[in-house]
Amino acid sequence: MALKVGIIKSSDVAQWCTFETEGGHAEFKIRGIGYKPFQVALEKAGNQITSKGYDVMVKDENAKLYHELLLDACAAHLIEDWKGIVFSEVVDGQPVESEKPYTPENASKLLNQGDIGISIWLFIKEQAQKIQEEADKDKALILGKLSSSTNTKKRMRRKRRTKSNKSSS
Repeated sequence: MALKVGIIKSSDVAQWCTFETEGGHAEFKIRGIGYKPFQVALEKAGNQITSKGYDVMVKDENAKLYHELLLDACAAHLIEDWKGIVFSEVVDGQPVESEKPYTPENASKLLNQGDIGISIWLFIKEQAQKIQEEADKDKALILGKLSSSTNTKKRMRRKRRTKSNKSSS
């Protein structure tokens, strides 16, 4: 009998999602949360925090807070593209609006913009989780592993070992 192997061409999944607020809307092409470079970035962020220790007396101008590292990881890896993002900047005392293309640097600027940045980050994170869940369901269906291999509803009973107390005479 031949061995059947399910070949998946690409495990990278992304979808366009619309972010809406009272002030307007934008579209983001968001990758699934299981995207390996994003997972690596999360691990590096955790390692960076633990490797620097807890010496709060040392002043480091380039150090970032953990949440800033998470925002940067999202900006660089979960967002693949966008449409409708307009940056408003003050140049020579005049407000200048310009539509910016997606780059990891522009995305980092966007996500670090106070409340709106946090709202966008939360939206992207939630959408990335949904996208990954759908992709995992599709993958399981293709590979034929949709049903659980063990029944987790029944609780297994443990056998108790009893010690025999022998009296020493």
